Amino acid sequence: MSRLAAAVAWVAALPGRLVRWVLDLPRRLVAGLVATKRVLFGSDPSLDEALFSVGLLASIGAVVVTFLLANDLTPYPMLAVVALVTVGWRSYQSRTAKLLTVFATVGTVLTLGFITYFLFERAWGPIQEFGLELLAIPTDGEGNTRWFFWLDAVLPQGDGTTGWNPAGGNPSLLAATWATVIVTLVAGAVAAPLGVLGALFIAEIASDSLREVIKPAVEILAGIPSIVYGFIGFAVLNSFMQDAFLDPGASFLIAGLVVGLMALPTVVSVAEDAITAVPSAMSDGSIAMGATEWQTMKSITIPSAVSGISAAIILGLGRAIGETMAVAAIMAAGTTFAFPLYDVFDQSVTLTSRIATSYGSASGTTLEVLFVAGVMLFTIVAGMSVVAQYIESRLSRDLGGE
Repeated sequence: MSRLAAAVAWVAALPGRLVRWVLDLPRRLVAGLVATKRVLFGSDPSLDEALFSVGLLASIGAVVVTFLLANDLTPYPMLAVVALVTVGWRSYQSRTAKLLTVFATVGTVLTLGFITYFLFERAWGPIQEFGLELLAIPTDGEGNTRWFFWLDAVLPQGDGTTGWNPAGGNPSLLAATWATVIVTLVAGAVAAPLGVLGALFIAEIASDSLREVIKPAVEILAGIPSIVYGFIGFAVLNSFMQDAFLDPGASFLIAGLVVGLMALPTVVSVAEDAITAVPSAMSDGSIAMGATEWQTMKSITIPSAVSGISAAIILGLGRAIGETMAVAAIMAAGTTFAFPLYDVFDQSVTLTSRIATSYGSASGTTLEVLFVAGVMLFTIVAGMSVVAQYIESRLSRDLGGE
């Protein structure tokens, strides 16, 4: 009842809040203009400094406009930018550095915005045209829909006899989505425990000399090209599976193992930073009370850093979801579900490998549906990144005592 009263009070106060916000809007606009002027021109610029700022801003703006409208004219304002930066770095170094950082930030945001707009704009057509058929469940060739949890009663049936063929009326991405889920789960089962244990070892157990060797070695793993991981997985793990288990080879299991190893450096690095951020006074107090090092790590360090560790795992899973070439090198065949759905020894294409193996020869409807796959990946990975950043901010706030 108290919650209902609070909700009613909040709704009743909403008109007053809106009026105050509108009345305060001019002050906010003036404050925003003053802040913008301070960033772009400084608090109390001299005439020559103001002219320099105007010239550099105008040149940068001309670069952007000509790049979007007339590429052949872009070199001319770019030369003006280079000349002004060269002169300004000697005479107005602080102002030049601030303007360049502002431009870099704005440019990054605009680039992300253009990419997002282009991706969603190209995907909107097939979304309108096909709707839920993009998630249709393939049939078994005889018109019988394969069971897919409880969704088989909700989603439409696709033509399972043609497999992946948007131009032929079968644009379903559900099989590729499910393959992505399986590979990600296998990768998470590899990267999460090994990454957390590795981070604990580096942060809490290893000596300083050993830490100086292990941490750069882990970071080097992140720099190995994904196609190299994929080739090793295809040449080594496939052969091992064929010889030891009489298995055809390429499977969700092998792809997940390789992608899990690729995500391992991300999990180790972020989790190690989170564990290191735990105040040493907490672990010192635990040891002073008679706890062992393992008890301290299990009961103090890990619970205190659980937000950062969770963020590390989420970022690692984001890397697994977005991995392309390693998966395509190992497992580029298949257009339907695993049978049964949980069979990790089956194979199919993931969303990323579907794009990588199809876009070269794709055109028309097929190309447009690939943009839908890109939107799905973009949305999932972006959402996971936002969640990970939120968890990390909670960790910082909690450990900071705020």
